[in-house]
Formats: sequence, structure tokens, C-alpha cells
Amino acid sequence: MGKCDFPLFPPSSHQFAMSDPYDFERVSGLTFKDHSLLQRALTHRSYINEHPEFALEDNERLEFLGDAVLDFFIGEYLYHRFPEMREGRLTSLRAALVREEALAQFARELNLGEYLLMGHGEAESGGRERPAVLCAAFEALIGALYLDQGMEAVGSFIRSLIDPEIERILTYNLDKDPKSLLQELSQGELQLTPSYRTVEVRGPDHARQFTVEAVIGGQVYGQGTGRSKRAAAQQAAREALRTLQEELRRNHTTPATDDDCTPVLGDELQQALLTIVERLQGLELGWALTGSAALLLSGMEVEVHDLDLTTDELGVRAIAEALAEFVVIPAAWRETDQCAGPFVRLQVDGVPVDVVGRPLIIKRPAGAVSIGPWPVRREVDFAGRKVPALPLEAELIAYALMGREVKVRQIAAHLRTHGYDEALWQDLTAAQALPDDVVQWLGELLR
Repeated sequence: MGKCDFPLFPPSSHQFAMSDPYDFERVSGLTFKDHSLLQRALTHRSYINEHPEFALEDNERLEFLGDAVLDFFIGEYLYHRFPEMREGRLTSLRAALVREEALAQFARELNLGEYLLMGHGEAESGGRERPAVLCAAFEALIGALYLDQGMEAVGSFIRSLIDPEIERILTYNLDKDPKSLLQELSQGELQLTPSYRTVEVRGPDHARQFTVEAVIGGQVYGQGTGRSKRAAAQQAAREALRTLQEELRRNHTTPATDDDCTPVLGDELQQALLTIVERLQGLELGWALTGSAALLLSGMEVEVHDLDLTTDELGVRAIAEALAEFVVIPAAWRETDQCAGPFVRLQVDGVPVDVVGRPLIIKRPAGAVSIGPWPVRREVDFAGRKVPALPLEAELIAYALMGREVKVRQIAAHLRTHGYDEALWQDLTAAQALPDDVVQWLGELLR
């Protein structure tokens, strides 16, 4: 065939193929060694049915392979990118990334439908835009790329597609079931459990259409329709979730701080924190609770296994002296691969307690940054006492600089829902001289 090693299209097929595989290579940036693999990936079964003389097979076997390759690559990628994420959340995030809707969208971004060889009937009926067809073609493309160049090439190609989608999924919790998300938010903020009622059923038995309402406290928050009650209820929950989030945002709802509503630490954690508060009471030093315990006492739903305190360099030594019998790692300047700063570790009533001084140097890939002393602390109610804690706005900045993406998104989502102090936010970002990329990213998450 000379220079062109793609099998030639039959003349009658050109009207159904809007472009050829070489055009797709130029647009996508991919370069195949074996071009027959790419052409197979771009060949829909309907084309073979109409052109049995065509030399290559359709893309279904490559689709099978690409499905497995995607599943493995995305699983490994998520495992390394989110070292703190639990197995259940990793599984749901992977499922969200490889579902038909997501893969079809990746195909649209590549204009993949335009390059498919497709039979006349399939093309006329909208096959080039059909999500199932686009999803299958994308999987076939990944299978072909894997056979042609291996997993490294697959990774280089797909990262730029999945990274924005991961951010979107995590920002809006798209990997979670809408009914579960609505129940968590409604019970947590309103102490009410949503209910669902079917208000209409239309159509013949073989094509029923259900309409379901999501109701909270007697008020309809969302309505959905679907071919099944379950699908309609999910749609209603999705709409109700948006409505409730907007309502909470407008009202700037804040967590209750009455003693009866104070988030509960485990017995050992509670006793350890009380011991620390009593020992440090009256001392003229600036310290604050930080980390997961501070998030919990500020109204977030997080697991707490230890305690973290923040102070300045002199405060680290003062706390070590006040709690001398609990010291397990003496106060000193300590350095790890991730950070460096004044540090002492305690074991108070069986609970690990890390005390970190400021300035704390964070070693980021783009260059080290220094977190100085926080100019603002807030007091939270705990067991009848006032405990100094960093505001969530400061926690958001600290976790961002430390690269703790999961925590950053959790805090940002909480602040979006409950409202945040914009003046304080501006003061904190200015006081810490944050890198521009961090300021921009956090600003996007808070909008």
C-alpha cells in the first residue's frame, strides 16, 4: 500500500467516516507504530456488518482489553495519589471514573465519534453521539494504545483527561450515592431523615415512567423521573441535595455549640485533651488545637486518633516543660522528607500528642514554603471548657500546603456549605504569603 499503511476504505464508506485515522493522530497527539491497531479501535461493528469484505475486525475485542487496562491503571493511580483514602472511597472513585458517562465524555473531548467507521444505519440514528458507542470506542482506543506502546504510554495519555474529572468528582461528591449524601447532610444539619414518595406513574407496563419526590420535614426538596422508582428517587435526591446545600449556604448555618451538641471524642482522647487544657491553663503562651480533633470540634465529621497542637518555637519548649512526664520525643528542631520545624511528641493518658512549632517549613515539589504563627485562634466549647483551636480557614491553608488533598476538599466543602469569614480568609492568605497556585486552587474550591 506504499506510504499509507492504513487499509484503504471502500469508496462508498467515505460519506460515513468524517475523517481518517491519520487525522485523529494529529488531533489527539498520539502516534501509533502499528496503525492497524488504531483503525481497529475506530471500527464499529455496524460497519463490518455492512462491509463484510473489510479486512480488519471491529473494535469489540480491543474494548474488552481497554476496559481491563483502564481499571488497573486508574486503580493504581488513585492508590498512589491518595495515600490516606480508604478502600471503600477509592473503589467508588474508580467506579465513577470508568463509568459509561465519564468515558463517553473523554471520547467527546477527543472528538472520537467523528473518526469512527460506522454503518449507514447506525450513523443516521445518531450513533456517533451515543454514550455507549463513545464509551466502547474510548476503551478500544486504550486497548490499542496498550498493545502498541504499553502501560507507560497509556498513563501519559490518560492523566490529562482524568485529573480534571477527579477534581470534579471529589468537589461535588459525584462518586457517592445521591440518596446517601442527602441523608448524611439532612440528618447532620436538620436532624431529619429524608423520605421519598411516588406521586405519578405514567405509560404502559413495558415503558413505565415514575415521578418521585424527596421530602424533608414535610417539605418537597426535589423531584425526579425515571424508568424505575429507584432511578426516579436518585434523581429526586440529587435535586434535593442541591436545594438543601443552597438553603444552608444562604442561611450560613453553623454547627450548634451547646454542650449537648458538642462532637464527642473517645474517652481516652477526651481525657488527654482535658489534661492538656488544665496543665496549660494560665500559662502565657499562644497555643491551639489543630488537626483532626480541631476539625471535629468545629463541626466536621472526621475520625480522630490522636491530638495535634500548634504554637511558636518557644511554645514548644514551654509545653514540653509543663507536660514533662508525658514527653516521649524531646523538644528539638526536627526534619523529615516532608517538613522541618520545632517539635515535641507526648503520650498523654495513652494518646499520642504532637506539638509542632512555627515557623514550619513544608517541602513542596515546587519549592519549600514556610508556615508562620497563625494570627487568629478561636475558642470552641468542649466538656464545659473553652479550648483554643485554629479556625477552619487556617486549617484549609495548612492542609493545602502539606499536600493533603482529601482533607482540603473536606474542609472546603464544609466551608462552602456553612459559610466562611471572607475577611479572615484574606488576612490569613496574606499573612502566610501563599504561593499563587495554592491561593488560586483554594479560591476555586471555596466558590
